[in-house]
Amino acid sequence: MFPYDGHVTSSILGTSLDAVFTITDSGVIVDANPAATRMFGWSREELLGANISIIVPTPLKEKHDGFLRAFSPDRGVKHVLGSGDRLDGQRKDGSCFPVEVGISSFVHEGKRYFTGFVRDMSERQQAEDRMRFLATHDSDSELLNYRGWAASCGVPESGLARVVVFRLEEFRHFSLLYGEAWSITVLREVASRLQAFLRPGETAGRVREDTFAVLLPENVAARTATLAQALAKPFAQGSMHFSLTATIGISDGTGDVDRLLRAAQWACDRAGNGKGQINEFTEPLYQVSRREYQIETRLQRALADDAMSLVLQPKVRLADRRIAGAEALVRWSDSELGPVAPSEFIPIAERLGLIGRITDWMLRRSLEEISRCADPSISVAVNFSALDFYQPQLVQHIDSALRQARADPRRLVVELTESVVANDVRLVGERMRQIKALGAAISLDDFGTGYSSLGYLRQLPIDSLKIDISFVRDLPDNADAVAIANAIVSMAMALGLDTIAEGIESEGQADLLSALGVDQCQGFLFSRPLRPADFHRLVRAQREGFPMAATPPLAAAPMSI
Repeated sequence: MFPYDGHVTSSILGTSLDAVFTITDSGVIVDANPAATRMFGWSREELLGANISIIVPTPLKEKHDGFLRAFSPDRGVKHVLGSGDRLDGQRKDGSCFPVEVGISSFVHEGKRYFTGFVRDMSERQQAEDRMRFLATHDSDSELLNYRGWAASCGVPESGLARVVVFRLEEFRHFSLLYGEAWSITVLREVASRLQAFLRPGETAGRVREDTFAVLLPENVAARTATLAQALAKPFAQGSMHFSLTATIGISDGTGDVDRLLRAAQWACDRAGNGKGQINEFTEPLYQVSRREYQIETRLQRALADDAMSLVLQPKVRLADRRIAGAEALVRWSDSELGPVAPSEFIPIAERLGLIGRITDWMLRRSLEEISRCADPSISVAVNFSALDFYQPQLVQHIDSALRQARADPRRLVVELTESVVANDVRLVGERMRQIKALGAAISLDDFGTGYSSLGYLRQLPIDSLKIDISFVRDLPDNADAVAIANAIVSMAMALGLDTIAEGIESEGQADLLSALGVDQCQGFLFSRPLRPADFHRLVRAQREGFPMAATPPLAAAPMSI
C-alpha cells in the first residue's frame, strides 16, 4: 500500500471544471483542485486542513457530519446530492450559490476518505428559474401571462370581484410600423403603469397580444376610471409621443375567473359604445355575441351549401306606377338559427372576408333572373360593398357574370353607398368608368347620410341617386325631411341624375315625392321583396294590362326577412 499523496489527485483533476475535494472521515480537507479555489474563493493553503463545512452555509454546517456518517460507500458517485432538492455552497465572501454534489469514498492504509465533486449550478439554475418564470409570465412585458394570471387570481366569495379587460387599439398597427423594439418599450411602460396602479388583492396580466386583464375585488367603477386615466397618458419613445386608445370591458360578477375573463372580453370586443370607451358586460350583450359567433360558424357552411336565396323588390316609376326595375336582395334562413337578417350576417361576412363570395353569387343569380324577365326594359340593381369595389378583378367579374347570363349590360345597375366613394374617390371613380364602359349603370345608395359632396358627384359617372329611407320615413309631415328630400331632388336634376326613393309605405309619401319630381320609388306600398317567380308573374301581369295596385301577386307577396 502506498501512503496517500494528494498531489496524485491534483494532477489528475487539475483541469476539471468541477470543484473536487478530498476529505477525511471527520471532514478535514486534505486536497482540493484549482477549480475548488476558483469556485469558492479560498486559496489552496486556506482550504487544506480546514473542515469541509467551510464551504457549507448555515444551517447545513451543523448537519454535515451526519451526512457523512449516513453516506453508504457502496452507492459510489451515483449518490448525487442536489439533483432533486437545491443545495447551496458558500463562498469565502459569504455569498451562496446552487451546487450539485457527488460523493465517493475509498479506504487507504486503513483510513476512510471521501472525494466530493461539486458542480456550480448557477447558470442552469438561472435557466430553470427563467423557464419557470416564462411558464407564468409574458417575456416582453414581464407581466403574468394568461396561465399565471388565472392561477394568481383569487375571487372573493362575496361575488363582488370583477375582471376588467383593456385592449390597446393601435398597438398591432404601430408594432408592424415601428418594430419589436417599439413594442417591447410600450409593453414595459404599460406594465409599469399597471404595477403603479395595482393595490393589494388586485392582479394584472397580459392575456393577448394587445389585451390585458385586471382582477378588481372592489370599487370596480372608480378603479376602472383611474385605470383609464393612467392608460390615456401618451407613451413616449425618444422624441416621439404615441397616444394609444384603450377600449375597456368589465365583467359581471358571476362565475370563476375564466368565466369572468370571457365576460370582460365580450364586453371589450363586442360592446356598441365604440373604441376608447368603458363597456360593461350584460346578459343581452352575451346573447348578441353568442348569436354572432353562431352566425360566423354557420355562414361559411351556408355559402358552401348554396343556402342563400334571392328576392327582388320592384322599383316603380311614380309617373305611371309601372315596374321599371328591381333591387336584388339576399336572404338566409338557417336550419339551426332560423331566419338571419342581412343586417346581421352582412357585417359578419365583411369581417370574415366572405362578402365577395356573397356579392358574386348575388350578381350571377340576379343577372340570370333579369335575363328571364318578360320586359326587356326592366333592370336589376345589385349592391356592392367597399371591399367588393376595392378588388382589382371587380370589372372582370362583372363582365364574366354578364357573359355567362347572356344579359344585356344595360339591364344591370351597380349600386354602392356614399361611404365607398368617400374612402377613395380616385380608385372608385376609375372602377365606375370601367363598369360604365361595359354598358351598366351606376346608382349611389343611401344618399345624404353623411358623406355627401357636390365635388365627387360632378367627378363621377353616376346615373342615379337613391334617397335614404331615413329621409323618406318622416314624409310628408316633417318639414325638415321635406326640405332635405327637395334639396336632393333639385341637386340631382341640376346634375342630370335620376332619383330613387326607398321605403315608401303610404300614398302621402308617394304623392309628395311625385310632386318633388322623384323618378322611381320602392317600398311596401308597391310591393314587398318577392321570390323571383312571383316577380316575373307580376311583370307578366303588368304587360298584360293589369294595373300595379291590382295585381294578384302583390297581395300574396311574402313577408321579407
